[in-house]
Amino acid sequence: MSLYSTIAPVPLRQQVAEFQKHRPSAPGEILTFEGVGDHDVYNPSIPFMLDGMTMMAGRVEQRGDEFSRVMFFTESGGVWTPIEGAPVFDLQDPFVTFAGDELIFGGVDVVWEGRHAHWSTVFYRGHSIHSLRQFAHGPAQMKDVRLLPLSDGRVAIFSRPQGEGMQKRFGCIAKIGFTLVDSLEEVTADTIEAAPLLFDHFLPDEWGGCNQLFELDNGLIGAVGHKSWGEMIDAELGLGREHVLHYASMAFAVDPRTRKMTPTKIIADRDCFPPGPSKAIRLQDVTFTAGITRHDDGSATLYTGLSDCQVGKIKIADPLLEYEAIEL
Repeated sequence: MSLYSTIAPVPLRQQVAEFQKHRPSAPGEILTFEGVGDHDVYNPSIPFMLDGMTMMAGRVEQRGDEFSRVMFFTESGGVWTPIEGAPVFDLQDPFVTFAGDELIFGGVDVVWEGRHAHWSTVFYRGHSIHSLRQFAHGPAQMKDVRLLPLSDGRVAIFSRPQGEGMQKRFGCIAKIGFTLVDSLEEVTADTIEAAPLLFDHFLPDEWGGCNQLFELDNGLIGAVGHKSWGEMIDAELGLGREHVLHYASMAFAVDPRTRKMTPTKIIADRDCFPPGPSKAIRLQDVTFTAGITRHDDGSATLYTGLSDCQVGKIKIADPLLEYEAIEL
């Protein structure tokens, strides 16, 4: 019987406490962005190669609001600057993957009615950032939808339903869903909505999602993402109570043939990075994972948004190596 046949979620608070005993000794660093005026850049994609250069998509936004754009940046001399002539998208929280040599790019499309937001995840494809065209969108009010084109031509879809429906059906904030379709053309809001749920990743008062997916050599799918919980604390200066969020970077794996999965494990938290500004008091302990770049020496570089203000990176042990050596 597989070691992972039956798992039970461990409280994120406990996982983070255990992780902190073995946190990477070398601290992470804050990336430098220029050319965006007084705007912050955060919640990026992973860096990727296209059009002959290294790029990163980043969420660009003023500190005092959430009316964001996604811009493409390139790095020179340790500084990331906007790519001249690159398209700009009215999106939040960009992400990328590839289907062969075709870029799959996406983000969260937000429609504002006053201060109230309605959102969905949208997907674009193209062989260049200049030829990206929208080909799919997710269900209303669903973020953290990710796609993984597989070597057999199918596409893995990981969803993240949340909200009142989840509370009524399962008594929880959110879960991760997983399904397979035969092609990118079958990625629709309906197929995403219908993705069967994976259980046992989160306690009822926790939530999380996938940010990056990998097809591993043994047929498993490795996921890098975030895991979260919130608590009410007394606000400063006696101004009532504040709902403070705690986000950590995590990883797990799932067997697409059997849907068996590993427990989640924490791979980074906000304390891995230097202190910095926060968009709000409630966001000080947030690491919103972009993903990892894997290296041949058994290490990986993790990229993440920090406190809705900055982008950080840190070198860690490759979290997916463990999953390549197991059978679920």
